[in-house]
Amino acid sequence: MRFFQYFYLSICLSFIGYTSACAQNIPEQTIASFFQSLNTPATGAITQPVPTRSLTPILMLAQQNWKQLSPETQALVNPWLMRPDNGVGSPPSGVSFYTATQIPNLSTLATTHFLFHYLDDVAYPNDANRANAAFVAQLATEAEKVWTQEITTMGYTAPPSDGTLGGDAKYDIYLLDVGAVGIYGYVTGDPQTLTGTPYPNTIYTHMVLDNDFASQQFGYPNTLTPAQVTLAHEFFHSIQSGYDNQEFPATLESLSTWMEDKVYPAIKDNLQYIGDVYIDANGNGQYDVGETISVDHNGNGLRESGSQDYPELPLDSFGLTRSGLEQYGRFLWIRYLSDKHGDALIRNILTTMGQTAGNNTYAAMDASLQNIGSSLATAFHEFGIWNIDTSQYQNGADYPIAWGDNLFQGGANISSNASTVLQPFSGNQKHLSTVYELIQNPVGTYTFTTTGTAKLSVLSQNVAGGTYTITAIPLNAGQGIWTAPAGLSKATFVISNASAIDDSMTWQLTDGVTPPLPTLSSNNISTTSISNSSSGGCLTTANHTYALWIWLLLLPTLLLIKQKSIGKTHTLTTKDQ
Repeated sequence: MRFFQYFYLSICLSFIGYTSACAQNIPEQTIASFFQSLNTPATGAITQPVPTRSLTPILMLAQQNWKQLSPETQALVNPWLMRPDNGVGSPPSGVSFYTATQIPNLSTLATTHFLFHYLDDVAYPNDANRANAAFVAQLATEAEKVWTQEITTMGYTAPPSDGTLGGDAKYDIYLLDVGAVGIYGYVTGDPQTLTGTPYPNTIYTHMVLDNDFASQQFGYPNTLTPAQVTLAHEFFHSIQSGYDNQEFPATLESLSTWMEDKVYPAIKDNLQYIGDVYIDANGNGQYDVGETISVDHNGNGLRESGSQDYPELPLDSFGLTRSGLEQYGRFLWIRYLSDKHGDALIRNILTTMGQTAGNNTYAAMDASLQNIGSSLATAFHEFGIWNIDTSQYQNGADYPIAWGDNLFQGGANISSNASTVLQPFSGNQKHLSTVYELIQNPVGTYTFTTTGTAKLSVLSQNVAGGTYTITAIPLNAGQGIWTAPAGLSKATFVISNASAIDDSMTWQLTDGVTPPLPTLSSNNISTTSISNSSSGGCLTTANHTYALWIWLLLLPTLLLIKQKSIGKTHTLTTKDQ
């Protein structure tokens, strides 16, 4: 999607993701404004990879909250929920659906499991939705590869049949020029009908893909690569809807982005969402201008940021970074789970999600992990450790280290209230988030004290850049002590809020001698206000609503932005270089 449109979606979902997924309370204007924004036609060539796979999350949220939407907003959304061949006409956007006269003349291509619907470019040479039969045949071949990997090999339950909708019981894929508004593709129910089989929230869906994945729209050197990863990504959304599509949108996106790796491991398209790998020459755990970029995903010579630069954001955050991409980059969480415990764990999590109606994302993860002797809290803390010691991942050389907070020399005295990365949250460390405090040449004894549900470990190195020794620090009544062995080069304190619901955790790390850093204020750092309180693992909305409307007011300016920009600044804190 053009950057301004995706950025606008990310701002919408940064609000929705914390409220609707838990409270099922979605702001009317958020949905309406997003679909109205698609009215602006695309201009200029996009020369960077497009930053979003789909409309799927916002369509899911609209469907889940359908009765709360006004008839006017329902009218804006409804065409995107309907099949393009049902005669609904053009949606309110830069995309045209098939016309009534074209629908009887649609070409189809059937495979073992799929039925493709398209306008043949011979019969409709001048129509924006036209598709070349040879390219459709390529898509069909790739779709069957995706089915084989995700259903046959990995053992996921196939999406439920739609009966005879679309012409037969096969899974329907429609080809349209959705690339005109920068969309790779999307999956939606039509309408959202709970089948009750095999799970309470099971729905059948259809998929819409771009008709040609033209390089001038998406910026790839060929048309097949984006089509391949989009098929892998979107079909896994179809599978998710067969289990339960009412989980955290960020989790559903991270699952689908992880699946891109499993089906097409050589493509590595999802690396664009985690940040470029760099050599941390000064050891501060942050990228500084002039440091060497060792893995430049798009080859532009710049260090793009990604989810690894925002470990302090909750695991279920959606669109809170300037690029709005951290939910895609959180495929690393799913990658950690599968690398550590095997792919079967991910399938078990989806099955457990499906067995209970509504959002039970974290309960399902915890139950599935406990079945193999772990827990959500234990796994999440270890995930934070892996994000520093990335060599533990199968593909760790492709992953940048997580962003550090402060670098101390010898002694240290830091509190969450003085943490740069936690300042946007008023010094509270949010649920399922991680903060890293780094000490070069650590000496003496360090005391950690917390009010919340923390887990703490120290990663120490005998020599700069050397292998890590991991030491878990047990906390007794919220306090833990670590004494540095003599001669260490560096220690990294991994501080995790391992709770899925607690957004009020505070802490202090001190050697008892070093003067404390001053508590930061809004005058010290650029912030967007976020409420401190929580309910069921979701941020409350009072201040967040204020931030949303600021961005709504800025929309005319955003409409002037024509190209993707993987954000150099954080909408919460300006820490990217």
